[in-house]
Amino acid sequence: MLSVSFTSEFFNFDSKITFMINTFVRTIFFLMSISFTNKVIGQTSKFVETSEKIENLLLYKQKSPTQLRDLLTELERNKKGYESDYLLLKSRVDEVLMPIDIKFARSDVYNKKYREAVQKTKQMKVNYSFDPKIQKLENYLDHKLYKFHKNNLKKKKPTWFSLEPSISLYTSELEVKSTTDIRNVNPVYGLGFYVKFKNTEKSTYSNGKSNFNFSQLGVKLDYRDPNYTYLKDSAFVAKSPYFNTQLSFLYKKTLGLDAGIMSFSNAIGDFSSVFSFTGSFYIPMRFVSLGVNARVLTDFMSTNPSIQFGTTLKFNLGLYKSFSSRDREEIRSQVMKFKEGK
Repeated sequence: MLSVSFTSEFFNFDSKITFMINTFVRTIFFLMSISFTNKVIGQTSKFVETSEKIENLLLYKQKSPTQLRDLLTELERNKKGYESDYLLLKSRVDEVLMPIDIKFARSDVYNKKYREAVQKTKQMKVNYSFDPKIQKLENYLDHKLYKFHKNNLKKKKPTWFSLEPSISLYTSELEVKSTTDIRNVNPVYGLGFYVKFKNTEKSTYSNGKSNFNFSQLGVKLDYRDPNYTYLKDSAFVAKSPYFNTQLSFLYKKTLGLDAGIMSFSNAIGDFSSVFSFTGSFYIPMRFVSLGVNARVLTDFMSTNPSIQFGTTLKFNLGLYKSFSSRDREEIRSQVMKFKEGK
């Protein structure tokens, strides 16, 4: 009798323990389900709320890229269970953002902010699927970068020819023995064409362009205009025009020596000629040079040659910079390095 009573009490205790465990487990699962449900409901409401904000912004004509990006980032964080809806809305936002990003990048290129343009283009290629408009933008950027680096390379290259128009003031022909003062001055217009040699870089200007030192050899033609005469003396007699064809040499842009034949036009069809030898000293100032001149005129028959004195302003117009296939290859390498931030 005692044994039966003990067994009954034991089974009653065991069933109570089992009931308590089952009740505890069911309570835990119930609380977890409530928490999960609340979380899903909260996430769902957040996704819907953010979607509505984006839809509202898309209705406006003027859209803020920053606002759209921030909302799209927030929408991505709450897209669980709404992946297809998220992708659909993202594609609509991308259709709005991509043209704006392209416009901003082209603006950077226009303002020569090439670093910013490169970064924006790289980011677009990551943010958006392939689009011909992005490829067109990159081609435009590459063209501008090529041109930019080409100009920088050309700044370091010398020109090999020079076209030099000039205007001078020369005295009339004076005898050496009677030279006392400067009188009867006429304008003389000149044009020279030269080949440069011994082109060596001397310094660099503030704009990055190299300054070169060189010598040059060429031909020069001068014309005296007798219609204008300055500093006339009392014995002034109008002078005839002349053409002076010369072989011209300039050493290191400063010391000049010209030799030629000066032909005077005394009347229609009436010409007389003498040999001319001109020594000059110039002060070069980038695109112009200011100089003083002394000229000897002789026919090698007279024992008393004539002389002239003058001052000249000439313009130094450099022509032709060599540009080889190796230069093109170097520029392409520089463009690639620039885009990689090197």
